[in-house]
Amino acid sequence: MLAILPTVLPVFVLLATGYASIRSGWLKPQIGDHLSAFAVRLAIPALLFRAMIQLDFSAAFRPAMFFAFYSGALAAFVLGIVLARIVWKRRPGEAVAVGFCAMFSNSLLMGIPIISRAWGDGVAAPAFGILSLHAPMLYSIGMLTMEFSRRDGRPMRVALFSAARSILANPLMIGIFSGAAVNLSGLHLPEFLMAAISMLADAGIPVALVALGIAFTRYSLRAELSESAMVATLSLVVHPSIAFCIAHWGLGLAPDYVRAAVVIAAMPPGMNGYIFALLYDRAVALSASAILVATTASILSITMWLALLQYVLG
Repeated sequence: MLAILPTVLPVFVLLATGYASIRSGWLKPQIGDHLSAFAVRLAIPALLFRAMIQLDFSAAFRPAMFFAFYSGALAAFVLGIVLARIVWKRRPGEAVAVGFCAMFSNSLLMGIPIISRAWGDGVAAPAFGILSLHAPMLYSIGMLTMEFSRRDGRPMRVALFSAARSILANPLMIGIFSGAAVNLSGLHLPEFLMAAISMLADAGIPVALVALGIAFTRYSLRAELSESAMVATLSLVVHPSIAFCIAHWGLGLAPDYVRAAVVIAAMPPGMNGYIFALLYDRAVALSASAILVATTASILSITMWLALLQYVLG
């Protein structure tokens, strides 16, 4: 297991760098907003655009892999809602926000760099296949469930139209869809333009991880620790366990597809869980606390999942 730590630790070092730079006073807190804006609106969309251009769709899109991954995600979502309602007595809308946080793994900022460091482009390709559906599918599920659960919600057709517009206008989705369009059309972009896109894309993950570390300075671990631990367990244990059982034992997928499904599933909740809670003003403190708890615990859990995959798959 110690041999796997160097694969995982660089991601957490960048998170810690962002956190420590604010706590120490080396940087001002407001720089985190600017770094996040740069990453989310420019660098990460460029990264996704480049990945989609280079993606072999026949290799990346495996319905069986999607079934394994999203079965685990939906199970975490439903269990999060049920447990929040029954055990913690959450209101329906709050319970949906809790379930969404458990379902939405940090696939881009943590999953992709860890997979790339561990196995290279062979596994990164199917991981990007999962990523291309991740946000639009899970946001659609979360928004639809939230609108059904809220008594003060708008008419369903209005809510669905608003949700679709928000998803399509998201810079990350623009990067995915535009890159896929270029790939499928067979267009070849000029070399100088691709070079510029690559320079921008290469900055995306490091900047975003530092910005995420800065964002952690705004939140506290004291909010709803027991419920945060439940969300972390669903995200770090239940989701990847289901994905592994279905992908490896149930469907007998090739090792690269098992690795992609399990590692992306094993990531802690991303900031999208907090953004979703803010959007509906439901369980906001819990979402922030759960992200902190799960991200801290994932240092060990991700290492264990990588060790398991190495032992089982070679």
